[in-house]
Amino acid sequence: MKYITIFHANLNYAYLTPDKYEFVIRKSYELIIDTMREEFPDTKYVFEASGYTIEQIATLTPDVLEKLKAAIESGQCEFMGSPYAHPMLPNFPKEDGIWSIKFSNEVYQKYLGIQPKSFWNPECGWRSYVPEQVYEAGYRNMIGDFEAYSRSLGVDGKPQRPEIYEKEFSKDPAFYNFAFKYDLPGSEKAIHFPFHHIAGMPEGSLKMFLRTDRVAQFAVRFFMGMEGYTFEKYMDLIKKYSEQTPGEPEGALIIFADDAEYVGTNGWFRLKYQNKPDNVFEETPKSRENLIRLISEVKKLGEFVTFDYACNEIPALPETINFDDDAAWHGAKASTWASTPMARLLRPWQDLVREKLNSLAPTMDKETLKKAWYHLTNSYNSDGQWPPTLPNAPHIIHPFNYGYCFENLLKAELLVGGVDRSKLSVNPIDTMKEILSIQQERVMAKADEILESGNEKEKADARLAKELIEKSRDLSSIIDSGVNILYSDEYRIRAEFLVEARRLVGGVELEKVVE
Repeated sequence: MKYITIFHANLNYAYLTPDKYEFVIRKSYELIIDTMREEFPDTKYVFEASGYTIEQIATLTPDVLEKLKAAIESGQCEFMGSPYAHPMLPNFPKEDGIWSIKFSNEVYQKYLGIQPKSFWNPECGWRSYVPEQVYEAGYRNMIGDFEAYSRSLGVDGKPQRPEIYEKEFSKDPAFYNFAFKYDLPGSEKAIHFPFHHIAGMPEGSLKMFLRTDRVAQFAVRFFMGMEGYTFEKYMDLIKKYSEQTPGEPEGALIIFADDAEYVGTNGWFRLKYQNKPDNVFEETPKSRENLIRLISEVKKLGEFVTFDYACNEIPALPETINFDDDAAWHGAKASTWASTPMARLLRPWQDLVREKLNSLAPTMDKETLKKAWYHLTNSYNSDGQWPPTLPNAPHIIHPFNYGYCFENLLKAELLVGGVDRSKLSVNPIDTMKEILSIQQERVMAKADEILESGNEKEKADARLAKELIEKSRDLSSIIDSGVNILYSDEYRIRAEFLVEARRLVGGVELEKVVE
């Protein structure tokens, strides 16, 4: 068996702010590049980064950019491309996604001197035109998700994998669905061999190789030191899914295909699993040791190869692969990213700007046209509208990430000469309440408990927390303005009041962890 590691670097990450960019670049991306060069100079790996991420690396840490270029030029590292500002491609028109991918391609040419062959599709989101976007933008390979494939219908309208579909398909648009109810055999061909026929595409024009959460999610939890996710169990899992049917050609297995930030930092793992939203993107000192241990042990089982090799040098499966429209990885739906409060608030405004942009395109100078598309598609950044705010998981969207989307969209609007905002039927007041109210209520309830039984210092903090919550609930300036867009500072100030109040009461439960 051959093996593949894909490190997905994304500085447009939810809760990652610019003051931490260099920290993450050095503690995660540089750590990966250095470790692979120093400890495993003859071992292949894949590093993927958006155009935005590469620009930030070039600006903040040009020495790390040189290390990445050297790894690519030596042939050790395959660089994988993705859209510029990490949008969910299926949630926007085909043309928009092609612009975003091309903006990344320009960055790769400028800073790396290459056009990547392989493509990382954010969240593995799917609509029938996604492979067309990838192909038209110059790529020949793309990643897919096994769970999305095995829970989708084929071109004939029947489940592609009925035995898995029966046990795991769900209409529930869950945040995550890691309920692997089907005991997948270790010899599963669809995670060992590429597909050369994607539905709707000419055969051989675009190749696909599948990752699986059955391995990749365990990998993340191992690197985060989550209880029960030991190295021994990780290796047992890799060995299990390295099985092959006697007589078949040698295949490959992706053992890591997730956020690079989880190698070196904790990403936003503490927010998701430990109810610590203020302890994200911190250093994880054992990461280098864990990476060395992982690569060393897996090398005993087989050779590491690039994604491009797996797609083109390993024999392909004969089947046509298809995905349901609106599919995504982790058992989620692509539309989940389009239905968060901020996404629903921004979308009508984005649509107005796009409509105006398209109407003016024939008469606009090319540079202004390009800038308008650049800022419009940047406003689609998925993490600027993420995570969802749900009754059982009342996360709030980080002010910086929302601000990135808002400011890019405002720039796009100004470049097209403005739009008629009176056509917008959205309500920023309702959006603010939807995002902030559940946490506000939980902070107030905890403050009341502290006022009944806490010491004097705790009571003083609780009183201040209640004052801050009341200030965060004051929406009078938005009401008085009568505007139907939510200015980023209006949101930021209230969100910061809430965050400080939450800190003063010692935090509140944001999500009950289900392992």
